[in-house]
Amino acid sequence: MVVRLFEKYMQDMGYDILPTSYPQIKEYLKEENGFANIIQVIELKNEPVFDHDRFKEFTKDVSSMIKNKDIHVMSLVFCEDCALACNMVENEYMCWIIDSKELIFIDRDCEEAEDFYGLRGILTGWLKDTKALLDSGDMHAISDRLLNNEERESLKEKNSRKPSPVAVTLVIVNSIVFLTSVIIGNVAANGTNPFVNAGQMDYNRIVAGEYYRFLTAAFLHGGIQHLIGNMILLYFMGEMVEHQIGSVRFASVYLLSGILGNVVSYTYEMLSGIRYVSVGASGAIYGIMGALLYLVIKKTSGLNIPVKRMILVLAYCIYSSFATEHVDFAAHIGGLIGGFILTTVICELTKKRGGGSEIES
Repeated sequence: MVVRLFEKYMQDMGYDILPTSYPQIKEYLKEENGFANIIQVIELKNEPVFDHDRFKEFTKDVSSMIKNKDIHVMSLVFCEDCALACNMVENEYMCWIIDSKELIFIDRDCEEAEDFYGLRGILTGWLKDTKALLDSGDMHAISDRLLNNEERESLKEKNSRKPSPVAVTLVIVNSIVFLTSVIIGNVAANGTNPFVNAGQMDYNRIVAGEYYRFLTAAFLHGGIQHLIGNMILLYFMGEMVEHQIGSVRFASVYLLSGILGNVVSYTYEMLSGIRYVSVGASGAIYGIMGALLYLVIKKTSGLNIPVKRMILVLAYCIYSSFATEHVDFAAHIGGLIGGFILTTVICELTKKRGGGSEIES
């Protein structure tokens, strides 16, 4: 634990980790002002890593790793058995021994480097601070200390994220609508579901002027599996998109993608002559996929999804739409394209108005 904490501390101070052939040994390098400081950290428990002669050879090997610079090497031995550590390093000048349990420097009966470019003073403060931290037993603080700066900032950003009210609300609304349709369908005596019939995509009804179906069909589902699959995608993808473009914009992209998907489905029926009825939020869900694709391509901060992986997922989803029976593939394609275009327009307009600033929730 102590050596792990020290490793993170060295990284925070700008030291790079060098590879070694020994798991008990870490090498840290910091180059500045034409010379290189190398901190050699040895974790010594109840048996030696190697004897004194090998210790000296290893230190020389470390010095030869960096060429064309003045090399300064300091060895730090974190030990549980101080006598064992003293036997290994003997009277080496550029070496300090640290008690891993008490977190204090061990005095030796020989001359030691006094400061090593300020490191002794820095380490004295770090040892005191780390001992207080470990004695407190505060696991949250210890875990935070083990993170490097990049990981700490990423965690801070994740914890500071606002809730996703629209994504959650849409999941709840879709679920309530589905439960209502089930209840009404069970009550209906003629075996049909008047609630679903009143809102589903129906070409002949739309031709007769019932254009509201472009929207209402996006909140109806054909079964519990259909609902659950769509809601899982809505929540997890919707959360990412809503955090990036904001709740109002996210709601607009979702609703308009659902409508556009159903408009494309209606247009396909009109051109092909094929007639069918359909329900589902898939057009809107694919619209969120389109929005996410735009954000991934633009390498929006906070999204660590590779572009190739995103495209592969979309390709599989599109393939599934065509390969699976009773799936309104036209609504899927329409929603995907609509979501991508809508998000592109929203984000680009926001950049122009904000002088190129990043979109925030």
